[in-house]
Amino acid sequence: MIQSIRAYIRILRPLNFLFVLIAVLFGAYYKVAAYPIFYPLLAGIAAALISGGGYVINDYYDYSIDMVNRKERVLPSGMISPTRAKYYAICLFISGIIISIFLRNLWMIAIAAFNSFLLYVYAMKSKRIHFWGNLLVAYVTSSTFIFGSFITHNLRNAFFVALCAFFYTMIRELVKDIEDKNGDRSAGAKTLPLLWGDKKTLLLSLLFWIGFTATIIWGYPKFYSSTFFILLLIVIVFMLIIDLIILLIKTTTKTAKYSESFMKVHMLIFLVILWVAQ
Repeated sequence: MIQSIRAYIRILRPLNFLFVLIAVLFGAYYKVAAYPIFYPLLAGIAAALISGGGYVINDYYDYSIDMVNRKERVLPSGMISPTRAKYYAICLFISGIIISIFLRNLWMIAIAAFNSFLLYVYAMKSKRIHFWGNLLVAYVTSSTFIFGSFITHNLRNAFFVALCAFFYTMIRELVKDIEDKNGDRSAGAKTLPLLWGDKKTLLLSLLFWIGFTATIIWGYPKFYSSTFFILLLIVIVFMLIIDLIILLIKTTTKTAKYSESFMKVHMLIFLVILWVAQ
C-alpha cells in the first residue's frame, strides 16, 4: 500500500510539482508588497495538479519510448499500470480545473481548462508535431507565472518573468530532445534532433538564448549599474551560453542529460536572483 502511494507521488515528479507551485506564487508576489496567502496558494495547488496530470498522461503515451530511454520510471518499472495512470491523469486535470473555479476568475478558469487540454494533446501528438510540442511546453511553463498574477492583479510584473521562462524552457526542451533521441528514434518520433540533427537543433537553441538575454536587458533597465544585474548576467546569461557551447562541441546524449539537469538548477537560481533584486 505504502509503495503504491509512493508510486503515485513519484509519477507526479515531486520537484517539478513543487516548482509549478513556486512559479504561481512567484507570479502572484513578484514586486507585490503584501497579499493574503490563501488564494495564491490555492492557485498554486490547482496549477500543480494540472501540471502533474500532464506528466502522468505524458508517461502514459511515452510508455514504449520510456521502456528504452527511462526504464526506471514508474510505468516501465511496473509500479502503476498504464490504464490506471491514464485515469489518474484525468482526475488530476479535473481536480485542478475545479479548484480554479473556486478562485472566481474567468481568465484563470480558462487557462486551467485550456492548459489541461493542451497537455493532453501534447502527450498524444508531441512526438509527431516536434517543434510545436516544444513551443506548447514552453507556453504552459510560462503561463504558470501569469496564472498566479491574476490573483494579485500583477500581470505586468509577471509577464517579464513569464517571457524569460518561455525562452529558457524552449532551450531546455531542445536539449532534452537530444537527450531522448535514441528512444524517440525507436518509436518513430519526429523531434528536431532526428529531423535536423543535433548541431542545427543547438544552433536554434542559441536563438532562444538571444531572446532570453534580450528580455532580461529589456526588463531590468534600472539595474544596469547594480551588483544584482551584473550577477544576473554572469550567473544566468553567461553560464547558460557556456553550457550550450560545451554541448555544441561535444554533443552526446550523456552530455545533453547533464546539461538538461543543470538547466533546472539554473532556472531556480535565476528566480532567486530576481526575487532578491526586485
